[in-house]
Amino acid sequence: MAPRPVTLITGFLGSGKSTLINRIIAHCSDRSFGLIVNEFGDVKLESSILEADEESIVELSNGCMCCVVRGDLVATVDTLLSRRPEIEHIILEASGLSDPVPIANTFLNADLEGSIRFDSIVCLLDLEQYRSTYHEYDIAAVQLEFADFIVLSKTANVAAEDIAEAQHFLVRADTQARVVRDDDPGVLGLIVDTLDADHTDIRELENAEHAHGHEEVTSLFFRAEQPIFADHFGAVFQSLPDGVVRAKGFLNLADEEAGGRKYILQYTGARKDLYSVEWRPDEQRQTAVVFIGREFDPEKLHARLTECVKPLQH
Repeated sequence: MAPRPVTLITGFLGSGKSTLINRIIAHCSDRSFGLIVNEFGDVKLESSILEADEESIVELSNGCMCCVVRGDLVATVDTLLSRRPEIEHIILEASGLSDPVPIANTFLNADLEGSIRFDSIVCLLDLEQYRSTYHEYDIAAVQLEFADFIVLSKTANVAAEDIAEAQHFLVRADTQARVVRDDDPGVLGLIVDTLDADHTDIRELENAEHAHGHEEVTSLFFRAEQPIFADHFGAVFQSLPDGVVRAKGFLNLADEEAGGRKYILQYTGARKDLYSVEWRPDEQRQTAVVFIGREFDPEKLHARLTECVKPLQH
């Protein structure tokens, strides 16, 4: 078999990486994909959101792919290929705070005896949030700088003039990437069409000083094995601390109206998506949500969330 291309999907918190990957898998149904994802804690949040066979997903448990020891990251890919040797394409979903440079260099310097090759870096630009994101978080600019493709995400939710403004922003930004829109009919095939890009600039950083430091963020991983009540959780969510910029996970609701289904939560800024799916037969029914941001009190928020196992007292 020819070396499998490895595509790295980056983009700031909530930019739509999981959504893009789900669309790629659905669009390219004739291709066998393997996925490497970040997880927070010991609950598979990302894996529960991605619409792929469990055997095709391998998780990294520390929530930050760029900080994983290189040998561990390569070993994870090796494990995936050993489990599913028929895989034709590998997608790495980095966390929203990850630096793409050390991840890319890992695979530019390790090809697992010719079984893989690093192909391209795709960065999502969230049209609803990028102005505040790039003002407050330096890593967002780094993700753009080293991208081969920049995908304008959430185009359906913004006006044409705002899309044009984002395109002008990218003209001024330090990037040579090809810019595409998520509503372009050909974008999904383009991303996985094995670009085999020139990453000389990233290779050169291997022996040069590259400022790799994490943003100062606060995070909370909330887990509840008891079912929670929708009205109570909703009340807490409506009054989240201002510093929370991202939340994602799944809910096990006690309410009869919930129908015993698993509810997937995606929250970014003012945008909240909640939809339901069936629990997998062997899946533990629980609630698990990660909250990420700055300058909020995780202990106080955790205490409020813990109370959601009881209905809201009106």
